Amino acid sequence: MNSKAILVTFIAVLAVFLAGLVSAGELANGVQTTFNDVELNSISTTMAGFAGETVPVRISFNALNDAEDVKVKVWMEGYRSDVTASSGRFNLIKGSTYTKLLSLQLPSDLKTTNEEYNLYVDVISSSDRTENVYTIQMQRESYELNVLSVDYPLQVSAGDVVPVSVVTKNTGMQKADDGYVSVSVAGLGISSKSYFGDLVPIEDSSTRDSDRDSVQSTVYLNVPENAQNGVYEMTVKVYNQDGTTTLNRVIKVEGSSATSVLAAVKNQDISAGETKTYDLILVNSGKDVKVYDIQTLSSTALSVSAPVVVSVAPESSKTVQISVTASKDAQPGAYTFSAEVDGKQIVFGANVTEGKVSTSVVTLTVVLVIVFVVLLVVLIVLLTRKEKPTEEVETSYY
Repeated sequence: MNSKAILVTFIAVLAVFLAGLVSAGELANGVQTTFNDVELNSISTTMAGFAGETVPVRISFNALNDAEDVKVKVWMEGYRSDVTASSGRFNLIKGSTYTKLLSLQLPSDLKTTNEEYNLYVDVISSSDRTENVYTIQMQRESYELNVLSVDYPLQVSAGDVVPVSVVTKNTGMQKADDGYVSVSVAGLGISSKSYFGDLVPIEDSSTRDSDRDSVQSTVYLNVPENAQNGVYEMTVKVYNQDGTTTLNRVIKVEGSSATSVLAAVKNQDISAGETKTYDLILVNSGKDVKVYDIQTLSSTALSVSAPVVVSVAPESSKTVQISVTASKDAQPGAYTFSAEVDGKQIVFGANVTEGKVSTSVVTLTVVLVIVFVVLLVVLIVLLTRKEKPTEEVETSYY
């Protein structure tokens, strides 16, 4: 009896298991997957995939039953962003063979140089799913420099100096030696480049400070004074002897620089404790009123003050006075301070000399000296003057 009960239980469990298999196979069977034109086998094939690559994935299968709103989906998980591709919805007719070609963008943000991931291939309907899983060995290219970001002002004026900040990362498997970043605008005939050195594949905090996998570089472009208004294509390139990565951006040139900042006198002698003024001339050659922000920077030996905001009428100029005071305990020597107006900087010099005696002190000293001299003369006269003898009075006798 016990044996019969066990046998009945086993047959019931097996029936449920087989029912599950039939249910799982009611949608499709004979699924074949080719990855980059190589047929995958879910048991023995480990397919190589390169970071950032776009690969064709073709899925073929046989329909076991009629079904509506079916789609084919290919996906991988374990990355910051979704790695997935899917077909549109379509109907299945029992007995037909279907094939779908998808393009899968492989992730570019591998944290390691290589790692295994699962590739899932699903045939899905609202009530059923057929899934196959394959192994993909993701790896980086041997030598690859990637531009993570490019920051710069989108609109500039003729005559401007434009900073372009570029962040570069080594996304290859090997060390990238002697890297450069260059920025050029062919339409303006300008270009500039900067050297950023070596980049390792993966940043390691236990190594030297120079062992980094990414770097920020700033390149400066000088826009010509006679540049014509318009939108120009800007080319950013990072490269070394093993590879080059290039991307394009746009930059707009509109109007010429309408501001000139001049200094009447840039250097003056100033005594400790003394205050002097420097003239800063703002020229607005534009056709609109301009408001300027003025910022000053100096050492502790100098106290510098200037108007914070100044407005200048169109096609005119204004002289702004900068007041500079040398501290009483300032050591003799040459000091500098600067004034920045709308990104244009003027550097001034102050030659601090020994503190001078005030005018009142000098005047008092002179007066005291004169009084002293007069008193001395009087004293000398008094001391050198002889006392006259008393005259005898004659007595007459008559």
